[in-house]
Amino acid sequence: MIKVSVVIPVYNGEAYLEECMDSILFQTLKEIEVICVDDGSTDHCSELLQKYKEMDSRVKVIINQRNYGPGTSRNKGLEKARGKYVIFLDADDVFEKELLELAFSRAEIYQTDICIFREDEFSDSIKKRTEYPYSRFSIEKLEKRGVFSPNDVKDVLFNLWNGWAWDKLFLREFVLENGLWFQEMWSSEDGFFVHAAMASAKRLTCLNKVLVHHRVNRSSSTSNSKDSSWECCCFYLEKLYAYLTQKGLYETFEKSFINWVPAFLYWNFLTLKEANRNQLFYKMKNHIWTVFELTKYDRRQFYNPFYYWMIHTVKASDCFEECKIPVDKTGRWMFMFRENEEKMEALFRYMEKRQYKGAVWGAGERGIVFLDRYGGRKELKKVFDKDGKKTGQVIKGGYLVETFNDSSCKEIDLIIVTNTDYYESIVSDVKKTCSNIQVFDLEAYQDPVLSFPFRLEEWIQ
Repeated sequence: MIKVSVVIPVYNGEAYLEECMDSILFQTLKEIEVICVDDGSTDHCSELLQKYKEMDSRVKVIINQRNYGPGTSRNKGLEKARGKYVIFLDADDVFEKELLELAFSRAEIYQTDICIFREDEFSDSIKKRTEYPYSRFSIEKLEKRGVFSPNDVKDVLFNLWNGWAWDKLFLREFVLENGLWFQEMWSSEDGFFVHAAMASAKRLTCLNKVLVHHRVNRSSSTSNSKDSSWECCCFYLEKLYAYLTQKGLYETFEKSFINWVPAFLYWNFLTLKEANRNQLFYKMKNHIWTVFELTKYDRRQFYNPFYYWMIHTVKASDCFEECKIPVDKTGRWMFMFRENEEKMEALFRYMEKRQYKGAVWGAGERGIVFLDRYGGRKELKKVFDKDGKKTGQVIKGGYLVETFNDSSCKEIDLIIVTNTDYYESIVSDVKKTCSNIQVFDLEAYQDPVLSFPFRLEEWIQ
């Protein structure tokens, strides 16, 4: 029996293909088939795929005569798949050798429609990876539950995980019964498939373990073509909205959907070049007002007030330049702190009530913006940073940047980490040095994608 069908759209990227294929063919789960869809590659990918096909009978190759895009390629692979489960991976990523075995076993134990796991990102070297900032606290809780339904997380279903297909294992029969296919477009093509599947599933499970190493910043990557297909983000949201409405699921997932739409549109906004931002602005303006009617919702319905501000600013503006949506990191964080003032005050009340002496870890861009707004608060005593070039400098608020050690951590009760990418390593350093200090993930608490209606204490470790 084929336990898992692995579908991989391949378009150029010969420099990365062998590393990807080797990490799949040497999986600890052997009962697999690997369906590679050569999407009109113009480099040596075709020859490499033929080599793997001759070397391993589990490899099947489908050839597209021209470049149709990842959505079409994934659909062709899905049509040919015969495994009990199916997974859609990218040809430039690298996978832990236990990926398929762990996901398959988890799905089998709990008899689920979808098994979700974690990933990290890398650019030049796989040895230099950064965590993707998912809500680790929520995923830890859900993993411990074993199995859960979409209704158990209905208010945050689309916000907890992105609409990526490569960090999820799907029961093939479930996919086919629900008539789920990828949109045949150049970007955001997996969003509808993934989120429609998650809303339609009866049983879900997740693994709080990084199993995929996702390559970013490659020009020909299937996940890096948004600028030439800027409208696709709207096409995906339209189709998901229509599907949820048709299936009678919209009311159930309405709160998650209205919070996901502006977050996703804003993220697309940030990835575009200046020339296309204005075009997306007009498309977004129309959708916010007429398609999704987001302006009818009260401010309290949005987990991050920044999006309430953005929605109404877009509605009231005639062009992108007029609405001044921040696209640089400094401006983005300034707006986030401004619109989330109530949440930040809750953090300081929490510290004041317990008489906590706090420190900020991070003297970079985010830390500077945070101190520019909150530096001088009596709860904030110190600033730490791992970068030796920054230690010893005096920055915003008159703070001296220090190195975290046995001496400098004295009398500190809580450390506010400004960058989620370094959160886990900072927690590890703190545990080794001063195990009684609590660590607070500011970005997870503040970031538009991660701002869920959880208790403040859930962001503290």
